[in-house]
Amino acid sequence: MSLFYLALAIGIAVLMNLRARWGRLAGQALAAVALFFNIWSIWLAVEDGTFAAAPAKGGQVLALELMGLIGAAGLLALLLLLPAQWRSANPVHARNHAHGWGQASRLLHWTSAVLMLSALPIGLFVVVLPQSPMRAEYLAGHIGVGLAVLVLLAARLGWQAASPGPAAPGALAGLNKIALYGLLAALPASGLALAAATGAPVLGQQLPEAMEMPTARLLHQGLSALFAAAFAAHLAGVIHAQWRARDARILRRMLR
Repeated sequence: MSLFYLALAIGIAVLMNLRARWGRLAGQALAAVALFFNIWSIWLAVEDGTFAAAPAKGGQVLALELMGLIGAAGLLALLLLLPAQWRSANPVHARNHAHGWGQASRLLHWTSAVLMLSALPIGLFVVVLPQSPMRAEYLAGHIGVGLAVLVLLAARLGWQAASPGPAAPGALAGLNKIALYGLLAALPASGLALAAATGAPVLGQQLPEAMEMPTARLLHQGLSALFAAAFAAHLAGVIHAQWRARDARILRRMLR
C-alpha cells in the first residue's frame, strides 16, 4: 500500500510541474480524482461503517469529518485551478531562486503533500478498524508513508540549505511554514514511538520501546490534529492569496 501511495504522489508531482499543458492538466485532474476517493472513503467510514464492524464513535467521527472538509476545500481549489493550467508555462530551473521554487523543491513539496493527505485518513481508519488483516495492511501502509514523508523532509531541508528559495510572503506564512516543517518531523517520529509501544513492526523490525503506549498514542494523535490545523491554515492562505487578494504569484511559486 505504501508503495502505491508513493508512486501516486510522485506521479502527481511530476505531472503537475511539466511544461506541457496536457501534463499539468492530467496531473491536477489525477490529484482531484485521488482526493475525491479519499473524501469518499472518509464518508463511507463515517456513514455506513465500511471500514469497521461498528460505526466509528466519539472523536474519531469528528476527526474524520474535519479531514473530509479539509479535503473538500482542497478538491474545490484543484478544480477551480484547472483552467489556469491550460496557459503556456515558463521553464522552471532545478535550483531555487528568490522569486520561486525550483523543480526539485516542487517535486518534493507535492509528493509530501499527497502522502500526508493519504496518511492522515489512513491513520484514522487504523483507529476505527477492528483487529484484522485489513487493519494490519492499513497500519503497514500508514507507517510506510510516514517513513517516506520523513525521508522527503530531510531531502527538502538539505536541498533548501544548498539552494535557498523565496522568503515567506508574510510573518504568519513564515510561522505556518516553520510549524508544518516541525510537524512533518515530529509526527512520523511520534508514530515510530507508537509503533514501538504497540509492537507494530517497522520495515519488518521491532523497535525498542521509548515511551508507554498511552503517552505515545496521545502524542501522535495530538500532533496529527496540530498538523491538520496547520495544513488547513496553509490551504486557507493560498486560497485567500489566489482568489481574495488576486495575487497569483504565491501559488505560482510552487506551480507552473
